[in-house]
Amino acid sequence: MTQATFIRFGSPEIERVSKDIGADIVEGNPEQGSWLYSNDTQTGTRFGIWECSAGKFNASYKSITEFCHILEGEAHITNLADGSIQTVKAGDSFVMEAGFEAQWHVPVHIKKCFAISDLIK
Repeated sequence: MTQATFIRFGSPEIERVSKDIGADIVEGNPEQGSWLYSNDTQTGTRFGIWECSAGKFNASYKSITEFCHILEGEAHITNLADGSIQTVKAGDSFVMEAGFEAQWHVPVHIKKCFAISDLIK
């Protein structure tokens, strides 16, 4: 069994990893990256910081639930099932439940903390 550790977000030893979302881009050229500070494959949980440049893209939360806290910027998140739009900005926290299908419109650079839990069947 591994020893539990204390992990501070922003630790310099964690490298930023870019994510290719080419197939999901709707408008612009949004570039995404994240710093993954914890990834527990046994429990299906991961925690980190994510950022994205301006643009519009689709995102599927079919098998995950994600908690977010916006650190910088803002986004307009459209629920593709009913067309409703939620605007989130720095300081806002929210959850996107498993099964949620969204379109993110990011007018300016955005950065968030996230906690993701895989859907357990």
